[in-house]
Amino acid sequence: MICRIFLLFTFLFLPLFFFADEVKEEIKKEETPDAAAKEDKKDEEKDEKKLGIIAFPIVFYSSDTSAGFGASAVLHKEHYKDEYVSKSNSLALVFFYTLRNQMLSANVGNLYWNNANWHWKSKLTFKKYPTDFYGIGNDTRASDHEVFEPFTFQFENSINRRVWRYFYAGISLSQGYHMLIKSKKNGLADSYFKNHRKEGFISGIGIRLSYDSTDDSFFPTSGSYAEIVYQYHPFWLGSRYSFSRVFIDGRTFVKIPIPKFESVLGFQLNFEGVNGNAPLSFLPTIGDKDMMRGYTGDRFRDNYMIAVQTEWRFPIYWRFGGTLFFGTGKVQKNFTDFIFQDLKYGGGFGIRVRLAKKKKINLRFDMGFTPEGYKFYFNLLEAF
Repeated sequence: MICRIFLLFTFLFLPLFFFADEVKEEIKKEETPDAAAKEDKKDEEKDEKKLGIIAFPIVFYSSDTSAGFGASAVLHKEHYKDEYVSKSNSLALVFFYTLRNQMLSANVGNLYWNNANWHWKSKLTFKKYPTDFYGIGNDTRASDHEVFEPFTFQFENSINRRVWRYFYAGISLSQGYHMLIKSKKNGLADSYFKNHRKEGFISGIGIRLSYDSTDDSFFPTSGSYAEIVYQYHPFWLGSRYSFSRVFIDGRTFVKIPIPKFESVLGFQLNFEGVNGNAPLSFLPTIGDKDMMRGYTGDRFRDNYMIAVQTEWRFPIYWRFGGTLFFGTGKVQKNFTDFIFQDLKYGGGFGIRVRLAKKKKINLRFDMGFTPEGYKFYFNLLEAF
């Protein structure tokens, strides 16, 4: 209990000390608004020309992962901005480890050229992640809980071309290796792997379509975002697993113009489908810190998943804000199954602490409630 209280204090208040100088600067600028405006303009012009570095420790806690520790660093430089897009070249490095012996290391790079008409994205991931498993299907029992441990290495590259205003289209190549490290003897996962491959090389090609008119990457208040990805992993590309995958993510944000209380309504739709002999950890799931909050992570798993959620984000005081959210969804074996039957649902509330004055980067604390109980989450950035 003492450990959890210490983690909570560290996570919520330590970052505020990092930004103490910024608070002092903000008070000073309020006293001299004209000078502050000129100084802000100069700072913005400088920021566009120089390489920016953001580095911070990662400390979090959730009911699914227990405590987690790590670090992240982002190198970024303003590249191109017009009336439709604002793009930066960037390299993000992330590493964390949880007390459940979950480990993830990810490196993500973005490079734009020719007035942001071309975009290259690269992602390298190592993941050793003990994962909760309840069986396959939308009606599994919580009492059947067990854990299996996969290891995944994946390297993804995509080349995207801006075809019109906010729209990009591209092709991707994905390669990696998947391996089952551990599963409960004679358990649900062990029974699944008796008829499915436990390890092997993964290789695939795909296409990607994206649209992004949101006004901010970290905390959108208007605009829409949509992404459609199709990936195919055939034997003739060297893949030991033969399967295809479709992923759709749609989001839209609307301001509610109440004087002195400008809040935002956000909506999100997620769809994911897998056809063929995919690794178990690649099957779509519902239940995590971002979608269907309140359910245990990966609570339901099957070939297809569809889920929607809405979130109301509103200011409280100074750098503190709040949210109310609700989500519903399900997994199913066949695409043609009736999607409105046996829907799962959950909702809850959250508190936000804004870390920086110029960038809308928030710490978030969420409490999610479902018919199976509740879960709580400490994390960085919004759920969507």
